[in-house]
Amino acid sequence: MPDQIPRPMPAAEGFAPVHGAKLYYWDTGGHGEPLILCHPASQSSQIWQHQQHAFSEAGYRVIAYSRRGHHRSERGPEQDPGTLVGDLASLLAFLAVKKTHILGAAAGGITAMGFAVAHSECVISLVLAGTIVAPEEEEWRTLYHHLGLASVRDRVPTEFLELGPTYRALNPDGVARFVALERASKPDGAMQQPLGVKVDWAAMQCLQIPVLLLTGEADLYAPPPLQRMLAEHLRKPEMITLREVGHAPYWEAPTEFNRHVLEFLRRNPDHTV
Repeated sequence: MPDQIPRPMPAAEGFAPVHGAKLYYWDTGGHGEPLILCHPASQSSQIWQHQQHAFSEAGYRVIAYSRRGHHRSERGPEQDPGTLVGDLASLLAFLAVKKTHILGAAAGGITAMGFAVAHSECVISLVLAGTIVAPEEEEWRTLYHHLGLASVRDRVPTEFLELGPTYRALNPDGVARFVALERASKPDGAMQQPLGVKVDWAAMQCLQIPVLLLTGEADLYAPPPLQRMLAEHLRKPEMITLREVGHAPYWEAPTEFNRHVLEFLRRNPDHTV
């Protein structure tokens, strides 16, 4: 039985000023620990339909935003695109969030890890869902090259690359919703931005925060061997692999995904308050 999308929780919406642009965000508010959601490259702040209610109901202040050029966010000047880490830092400053859990999916996990490296004092914990992280390491580049994605990803649909075969076979309505959200996510094309910080093994090994690596065994981009490589260079890693799930575990198996994320967050509260 496919997971039903729950009724959304009330959330404030707005636009946060960043370097040269304004970014759209929604924020459920409240007094719980903040949890910011960083979306994949193929999607926007609207992809978290299965998470918003669950995480808010669990007591967290859930915040999601769209990166430049994605749903309702400005692109900003092409000649001065800012950085992914700088934009997230500006958003959190605008919302007066001093410390937060961060969940990054796919390309959103690259931003999440970059922010943690640059501003570790602001991060309670990190959840990396189906993300390649893309550290500046030859060992990582070699493994990623072996996946062979560069030769096919521009020739096949996003849903084939990002949704596992089990989900595509059994949930055509869910596939259609995923595709519709993707097509609406970048009306004018996404802005290509530098990360704004160097992420390599040394930088990752300096992190003292707990990190959950949550992937699917059918993930074409970030399969378990890649996740194990990343975990070897973290001080406090946890790794969970979901069976028969592809690159979008938050969408394909949201009940299981949300349970694992919430269990991790509860084990790792902000001890500074």
